[in-house]
Amino acid sequence: MATQRLVYGVGPVEELLGRRAREIAVLYVNPSRRSRQRAGDPVAAVAEQARRRGVSVEELSREQLDALVAGRGDAEDGGRVHHQGVVALVGAFEYAALEDLIAAPRQRPALFVALDSVTDPHNLGAIVRSAHVLGADGVILPKDRAAQVSGVVTKVSAGATEQIAIAQVTNLARALEQLKQAEVWIAGLAAGEGATSLPAFDATGALCLVLGAEGTGLRPLVARTCDFLIEIPMLGAGVGSLNVSVAAGVALYEVARQRAAQASASA
Repeated sequence: MATQRLVYGVGPVEELLGRRAREIAVLYVNPSRRSRQRAGDPVAAVAEQARRRGVSVEELSREQLDALVAGRGDAEDGGRVHHQGVVALVGAFEYAALEDLIAAPRQRPALFVALDSVTDPHNLGAIVRSAHVLGADGVILPKDRAAQVSGVVTKVSAGATEQIAIAQVTNLARALEQLKQAEVWIAGLAAGEGATSLPAFDATGALCLVLGAEGTGLRPLVARTCDFLIEIPMLGAGVGSLNVSVAAGVALYEVARQRAAQASASA
C-alpha cells in the first residue's frame, strides 16, 4: 500500500482512465442523490467509463472519501478535500529519467522547466499544467527540499501530471550541466542587475527555464549554472514579484509566442 497513491477529481481521473486505466487498482465514488436521478452527471459518467475499462468501482460516503484523501496527506489548505466525489487508488508515480527527457525525439527545439526548491504543491501543480499546455517537453524536480507529485499536485494540474514527463534528480545543478552538454540553453528567472528582460530574450532555441522558490529565488549555485538570467518586466509598483506559478506561465507563454512567430515567418 505504501507504493500506491491517490488521484482525485473528475478531470484528473478521466485523464488517467483515458491513458492508463490498467494502473487503477480501484475507483471510489460518491454519486450524489441528484446524480442517481439525472443523466450526464460527471461522477456517474466517470464510474461508467471505469467499469467499461474493467476497473473495480466502489461507492463510499462523502465522509469516507474525505477521510481516505486526508489520511493520505492530501488534504488541502485548511484541511479541505476537493475530490469531487471521485478518488482513484493507483500505483506510485513513475518519474522519467533525465536522460530519457534529453534523448526523446522531437520536431522542434526542446523546452524544459526546472524548479529549484519550490515546495508548495499547489504551485507545482499549476506549473505542470502550464508547462503541458504551453508545449514544454518535461519538468525537472530535485528529490530533496521540493514538492513532489501527489494527489494535490495532480488535482491542481488538472491531470497534466499524467501527460507530461516529470523527472526527479538528485542534484539540480548537475542536471542543468547535463542539459548544457546536450546543447540546451539554461535561463534562470531572476530579477536584478544583469538580467535580460524576458521580451528581449531569444527563446527560440533549445531551452530550459529555471524558477526558484518564492522569496528566496534561485540558489547561488543554480544561478551560476545558468547561461542567462532573465526577468519579467514589472509594470506595477508595490507588489515585489509574481507568484512562481504565475511567473512560469508568463515565461512559457513568451517562449510559445516567440516560437510561433518564428514558425509563421518561415512558413
